[in-house]
This record gives sequence, C-alpha cells and structure tokens, in this order.
Amino acid sequence: MSLKKFLLYLLINLNLIVSQNKQISVGNVKFIGNNNLSNKALLKQVELKTSSLFRFSDIDFDRRLLKLDAISIKNLYNSYGFLEATVKDSFKIVDQSADIFFIVNEGKQYFLNAIEINGNKALSNKEILSTLGLNKGEYYNPIKINKNLTLLDEKLQNKGKLYAQFDVQQSISDSVNLSISISEGKDVYINNTWITGNNRVDTLIIRKEIDYRKGDLFKKSLIEKTKKNIYELNILSSLSIITHSLSNTDSLINLEIRIREYENRGVQNFDIGSYDIEYVPGISSMIGFGGSVNWTERMIFNTKNKFDAKGAVVMPTEEGFVYPRFSFDVKISNQRPFSFRLPIQLELFYQQFKNYGDEQGPYVKRLGLQYSNVFRWNQNRSFFDVGLRFELFDESSSLFQNEIEQRKIKLNLTIDKRNNPLYPNNGVFFQFKLDGYGGVLGGERSFSKFETDLRVYSNILNTVNVAGRLNLGEIFNWDEDYDQYESILFEKFYLGGSNTLRAYKPLKFEQDTISTEVGSDDTLILPFGNTAKLLTNWEIRFPLSEKFGLVVFYDGGLISQDLNIINLDNIFWNRGVGLTYNSPFGPLRIDYGESMNDKNLNQLHFGLGYSF
Repeated sequence: MSLKKFLLYLLINLNLIVSQNKQISVGNVKFIGNNNLSNKALLKQVELKTSSLFRFSDIDFDRRLLKLDAISIKNLYNSYGFLEATVKDSFKIVDQSADIFFIVNEGKQYFLNAIEINGNKALSNKEILSTLGLNKGEYYNPIKINKNLTLLDEKLQNKGKLYAQFDVQQSISDSVNLSISISEGKDVYINNTWITGNNRVDTLIIRKEIDYRKGDLFKKSLIEKTKKNIYELNILSSLSIITHSLSNTDSLINLEIRIREYENRGVQNFDIGSYDIEYVPGISSMIGFGGSVNWTERMIFNTKNKFDAKGAVVMPTEEGFVYPRFSFDVKISNQRPFSFRLPIQLELFYQQFKNYGDEQGPYVKRLGLQYSNVFRWNQNRSFFDVGLRFELFDESSSLFQNEIEQRKIKLNLTIDKRNNPLYPNNGVFFQFKLDGYGGVLGGERSFSKFETDLRVYSNILNTVNVAGRLNLGEIFNWDEDYDQYESILFEKFYLGGSNTLRAYKPLKFEQDTISTEVGSDDTLILPFGNTAKLLTNWEIRFPLSEKFGLVVFYDGGLISQDLNIINLDNIFWNRGVGLTYNSPFGPLRIDYGESMNDKNLNQLHFGLGYSF
C-alpha cells in the first residue's frame, strides 16, 4: 500500500470520524473598531471560534460564552492601558450558523508617568518595581499589578513580614500617577511548633524534617522547605502548616503542622492500561497492554519502611513479542534510613516471558535483586537513580539449570518537564542512562553502555502540536561471544517498529538468518542488533475531532558498530501518516510508514501511546 493510497483512505473515511451535530455552529467572528490590537490578538481571547483547517469539528454557539469572550477582550485592552475600553457583543444566526460581532471602543491608552512608593524598609524600591513589573513610560497594566502583589507579599514573608498590607492608588489624567503604600508590620518570629493528626507516626520523625528553630525569623521559604521534607517521607496523605497568632503580642506566632496519615492497612490497587516493558533494554519505548494487582503498606510493622508487592500480566504490542509476559516484584523502601536523607529501595523481582519469535518454546525466567538510591522531584516525574542489579536468566525447561548471570551498576537521570505524560503538547523530556556490566561485580559479560534521549514538544496554532526526538547510544567492550545471549537479553540496539523506524517491521531494520538445528534446512529470521545507534523522530499532530487525530511523521535512524561512522549521508529515512484515538489509557494509533530510501519498504503498525 502506498502512502498516497493510505492517505486517500483516511480522507474518504473522515465522515465516519467527524460527526455532524445539529446545534448552532459558529460562523464568522468579526471585530469592529479595533485599531491598536490586531484581529489575531483578539481572536486568541475568544473561545467561540469558527472552524478552520486545524479544527475539523464545528464549535457550538453559546450566548454565555459570548458574554465571557467580550469580558476577556475588555480585560486584554485594560492590560494594554486602554482603561476606558468597552466591548459590545452581537450575533446573527443564518442556516444554523451564528456570525459573531465584537464592537470595540478602545478609548485612550494610558501610560505610567510617575511611581511613588512609601513605607517600605525590608525591600528596596528597585526590588518592588521589579517584582510588580513596573517601569515609567510603559503602558499602564492594572491587571499585572494585582497579580504581582501576591509575589510581593511572598517576598516580604521571606523577610519576616507576615502581616504586610498594600494600598495602591492611581491618579488618572493624561497619564497615570501611581502611589503604592506598604504597611510592613513588625518582624515576626517563630515561637512554638506542635504536630496534630498523627496516630502511628512518631512526632520525632516529623520534627527531624523541620528546617527552622524556635526563635527564628519567620521565612516562607523555610516553611515550604519543611513541607517538602515531610512530604518526602512518603508516609502522609496530606499536610498543612498553619500559623497561630498570640493574643498578647504581634511579633510571635505558633506553628501547627497538621498531618493526615495514610490508613492503617494495606492498600490494594487493580490497574488496567499501558505499561512500559523495561526488561527489553535495547528496544526504544516498548509498550504493552495489560493489568496489574498491587499491594502497598506505607508503614510496614509501624516503621518508616514502605512495602510494595505487585503482580502483572502484560501483552507487548510489537510483532515477535506478542505473547503474555508475567512479572512479580517486591519492594521495600525508606526515604530516611537511620535519619539520613538518602532514600533507598530494595527490590526482588521475577519475570517470565517467551523468547523472540518463539511462542512454542519454553519460557525465559528472570530472577533478580536490585538496590537503588532514588532522588525524586517535580512531582516524582523527574529523578536520579543510582544502584546495583544482580540477575539470572534461564530458558531451560527446569528452573535455573542453565542460567545466565548478569551484574551491573546503573545510573539513570530523568528530567520530565512535559505538561502531560500521556498527551504532551508542551515541554521537554530528557533521559541519560549509563550501565556498567561485569568487571569487579562478576557475571557472564563485561561491557559498558550509555543511552541518551531528548524529546521536545511545542504547541502551535492553538491545536496543532509538533514533537521531536533525538536518541543515541553506544556499547563499549562488546565481545562477539556475548551474541549467543542476545535473543534473550536484547542488550544491543535495534531499530524498526511502531516507536522507531515505522517503515520496517519491529526490530527488522537489520536481520539475520540462522539454522534452527545443525544440518537442518529450517531457518529462523532473527533481528540483528548493533553496538551504536542514532534515531530521530519528528511528528506534527493535528486534531480531527475531540477524540480522533492525524499524525504526519518523519523518522530517521541507523545502527552500526561505532557512533563515529554515523552521519547524515548514511541515515535511513522514512515518512508516513497515522490516525490516533484518545482513550483513557493514552492514544491508540494506526501508523503507515514507507521508506524514502527504498520505495518497496512500507509497513502498517498498531500502537498504544504516542511513538514518543
């Protein structure tokens, strides 16, 4: 199937995707009287927009939204100094379509002439003006001032000024003269601290996380740092720090740390959805669909140790791996062992899965023990993980009779600043992995491996998303004798499939033919991996309706023995289109890719989640 035929097929069937409703849709949106602000700038404030190339579904007309849109336009004008601006809304309905009109009277634009600040001692005039975003000669923006007063209050709280008050007066003639009066109040100091809401948690555990002392000047940053420290214990469901003034003085406060513990019982979770399959290290972003049962005890035996037990059954989506994979793991973690701020985690795991393309063969068993120090931030989505892993692999019919032993030290830095992990349209994701196998640790193999992955997401034209990825890695000191374990361990790098080069079958960018038995004519085609990889993917994601979307993509990549021999001239490129459906588990997608180097190479893929 060619790319043109596949695209034509999608267009013909769009009527099955984009439903036609009988509500009144939005027709044209017109602005009248706007001289200083463009139609484009005003249209960004409006929810009721007409359909466009990038907005396939019609928007229903709503009079309430029309009034709110007029208020949004007026607020925009106020933020540019047009303090007397008025916006009237009107509409005309013809043939189930409403044409909308916004009649704007801009009025005069006002600029800041003078700024007077009184009563400040803890902060300089320069700090206050910078925090409020005020500069003489600029247009007057009262909305920004009201918003930034909160930031100014937080800065004063960091100076011990807990009860500061602000009075902003504006004098308007041909320009604006602004007067800001600040009543800072006295310096406030911390008196006593008590803890409430705890039943099982010893108050001493909480007090060790407090970053201030009795008699310290009140600072908001210390309060926030204390909250962060306590939350990192991972034994509380909620936390707040409340100030209590003393009746006989206005310079002392008491602090109440109000906590809520997790319930004194194990928590069971049953999950169904998409899962990352982490035990195929040479394959980028391998995802499966399945279910899991999880048991969690936050304070096992009334200690600070957290206990997790999880069993899962996952069906990979990539061809050659489509056979259920079973796993069971037990974790014990402690965020403050022996009162040190060094979070540790011990994990015992067992996994059982079929060898690549060998559904009739025996299960591969994997048993291991892992020690980790995991430091998390950014709502636990970013982390630094360093530790050790010891594991055994075996594919014999008896349990661990012909095992492969592997030991490694691992380092993983992940920084996730995407706005949404399942449906990202803005932000950055970065990951760096470094693994050292064997050596002084022992095991069957000794080599080192690094891989880095950078993903960037951006939203344009409000509804269209652009995503890009650069992924590269290399293995050092690889011995050819290690290849005998590759059909089980997949430590090398592989390309091909719904998440890498989509013109190829999964892992079949390069492949090898081997005999199944000595002297036999029967052969088996296996993926061929290599010790260096470069992969880049680019996608433009369009919405077709609330649930369906269209993806146009370009993929490029190559695997070789050395990163130094990879350049733009020898990279293999493919292109294609895809159709996505937004499910609760993430996007379900159908991708069609064809090679730009060989027109005979093309492939249709079904995937769960975006390719990256």
